[in-house]
Amino acid sequence: MFKKLSLGALTLLLALTLVGCGGKKEEPKPAADSQPAAQTETAKPEVAKPEGSADKAVLAYAQLFAYGLPEDPSAAGMTDADTKPMEEKTIGAMLQAFSAFPLSDENVQNATASYIEKLHKAMEIKTVLKKDDAEHPVVEVSAEPLDAAGAAQVGQTHQDVQELAAALQELHNQGITDEQLKENPEFQQAVLEVIDNFTNEYPLKPRVSKEFTCKIVQGSDGKNYWAPEDPAELAKFVMGQ
Repeated sequence: MFKKLSLGALTLLLALTLVGCGGKKEEPKPAADSQPAAQTETAKPEVAKPEGSADKAVLAYAQLFAYGLPEDPSAAGMTDADTKPMEEKTIGAMLQAFSAFPLSDENVQNATASYIEKLHKAMEIKTVLKKDDAEHPVVEVSAEPLDAAGAAQVGQTHQDVQELAAALQELHNQGITDEQLKENPEFQQAVLEVIDNFTNEYPLKPRVSKEFTCKIVQGSDGKNYWAPEDPAELAKFVMGQ
């Protein structure tokens, strides 16, 4: 039973489904003092120019969806309150998976940080502005998404994982508890090495690219920023779905 739990926990990392943005953005509202000179049916309220560039904003969204920690959240007008829900969803699932092993809390955090750094480097998410439009610019996103199906197969056949599961079962049969194992530095190091070797073998899909149309949204600070029109589609793209 414990063996199945361990393998299932590892495989959980490969089934993270990230959809939507951390916080709901509102469409920008025209400034109260921006009144048209003449009231006509075709007159449009003036909209403040968004802060920053569309490509950097979309990069922040893509990184948020991929591993929960954008390098520059301010490029999309994101605050900690905006990113926290997605960060907790992404990293929380990783923490839950690693916590299924008898690792100390500190080592669970270390394993998670290492995994996120690997994703950051391996996926190499990039964005390029393809169409510079005042209202709906287009940004091309490219990345090497994780191959979830292939990684799941690795989780079921990885020799180190199989041996770790068998060793844990034997230790439990001998009456050794998880709390004792969490305090054993040699065992902790062995588990960290297994996790490290396992995540190093996660397969990636070939580099792909896709264009995303952007829109203007209002950030928590009241200023306007760029955002993808379809955040859920961007999330699926970076996760290889």
